Amino acid sequence: MTFTSLASSSHGNCYVVSDGETAILLECGISFRRIKKGLGFDLSAIRGCLVSHEHKDHAKSVMDIIKSGVEVFTSEGTAEALDCALITPVEAGAQFRVGSLEIMPFATFHDAAEPLGFLVYSRADGERLVFATDTVNLGYQFPKINLLALEANYDKDILARCERMPEKVKYRVTNSHMEIETLCKYLQSLDLSQCRTLYLLHLSNAASNEGNFANRVRRVVPRHVEVIVCAE
Repeated sequence: MTFTSLASSSHGNCYVVSDGETAILLECGISFRRIKKGLGFDLSAIRGCLVSHEHKDHAKSVMDIIKSGVEVFTSEGTAEALDCALITPVEAGAQFRVGSLEIMPFATFHDAAEPLGFLVYSRADGERLVFATDTVNLGYQFPKINLLALEANYDKDILARCERMPEKVKYRVTNSHMEIETLCKYLQSLDLSQCRTLYLLHLSNAASNEGNFANRVRRVVPRHVEVIVCAE
């Protein structure tokens, strides 16, 4: 299974997952033209699009994706928040299938209507991917994971030094996004014996440090795990 980042930041998020038989989008929070460009102006291979929640940086191009003939899957709460009856609603804990991919949604913790993360299992190559962004924390254990794509949004000390950032914005960040130390502690709780790659997503432009985050994560995961920062 492959995981490719087209965009990963507060300005927009969009990723491509493929097992060689089925390709899907995770999020569509950038312009439709940018999505098409990232796909070589060919959406014919995309079988579906999973959207975690309704915020613009994750769902900006929902209608364009639907109009292009790609089915969009998200929670009923997110569909209602987007005021779109053309979305296929899914539920946390209710597995569904897109081509050769089995997808298990799970609840995340964000200031949105009904946010979800996704466990993606390939029937073609047997690999498993966990995708979770815009969540304060995660309390789930995922066995036999090969790929992790998780939010590493901010560092509390850097955030505290952001003098130009309004306090209400800082409050929202700390109550709706994952702090790097929270991620590190979570990673230490997981069995990563079969994990080959960890992707760090959605780094804050103002309150993160790409090199520092990567180094901190490398110190808490096994040596065989490759750590990749998905930057804008």
